[in-house]
Amino acid sequence: MENNLETLLKYQNIDIKLRRALDSLEKSDANKKMEQARTEFNSAKKTVQDSEKEAENIVSSYEQSAPQFKEIADKLSELELIIENAEEGDDLGELAEQLEALKNKVASFEKRLAEYKTTSEKLVKSYQDANAIGLKMRGYYNNAKADYTELIKASEPEVNTLKKQLKELEGQIDPETMAKYKAITADNKYPAFVEVHVSDGVYSCRGCGLQLSQKNTSTLNENGTCTCETCRRIIYKG
Repeated sequence: MENNLETLLKYQNIDIKLRRALDSLEKSDANKKMEQARTEFNSAKKTVQDSEKEAENIVSSYEQSAPQFKEIADKLSELELIIENAEEGDDLGELAEQLEALKNKVASFEKRLAEYKTTSEKLVKSYQDANAIGLKMRGYYNNAKADYTELIKASEPEVNTLKKQLKELEGQIDPETMAKYKAITADNKYPAFVEVHVSDGVYSCRGCGLQLSQKNTSTLNENGTCTCETCRRIIYKG
């Protein structure tokens, strides 16, 4: 295990360098600007879609209401004409009640149409604003992407070299040890293999800092390695 561990520690050091290089790209201002532009663009896109859907609902409601409104308006004109041509002494009480009821319905429709108009104006503004923001964010995204692409190109030689070194070393490490390493780093725990920390005879993990159990201490002294019961890192004696 000693020679295997030495190779794996070399692998680990290179892997950490690679991780830092990739993290540097991920945390770059260009990548952050890309993410921000993408988020704001998607938000604007949703606003546009919601506005279009709401506009469709308004048009549909208007189309359904229009025939009813015309029918009431025609009936109202008819009643007004009858009352206007009525002769003296005719009983117009019932017609007057019908006329008043129709006028109330017309007023209700007019109020609804005014609400449609107000809502439509707000939707148009929201739609236009969202489109403007989307267009602006698309430009920001493209500029940030160009900067990010340049960063990737600049880091490619280092990243490719590190990946090549890792591939070469991986073939020298036994599959079981490599599997343990990858299982630990899959949880973003770096380093995965740590040297034991000893102070006043007390053994502790350098990964999480917690003291080893007596059982783990014995295993470490006997085999040269043990698994931390807390963070699951592999602890080795230097």
